[in-house]
Amino acid sequence: MVAVIPDEDPSLEPAVHIHSHDEHVIPYEIMRWFIKQVAEQVEHCRIALEQGIPEAVE
Repeated sequence: MVAVIPDEDPSLEPAVHIHSHDEHVIPYEIMRWFIKQVAEQVEHCRIALEQGIPEAVE
């Protein structure tokens, strides 16, 4: 599972990609934790872009 946070274009929405050849079950609590981490990173990136600090996005 990978979160893609488009830091070059703030108008694009973040997305979660699940790469697998077979079905996997992801427990709800793990998905909540992962989404919380993604939300925090999105917020960090958007603030950095608004402040004109693109190197903080890396």
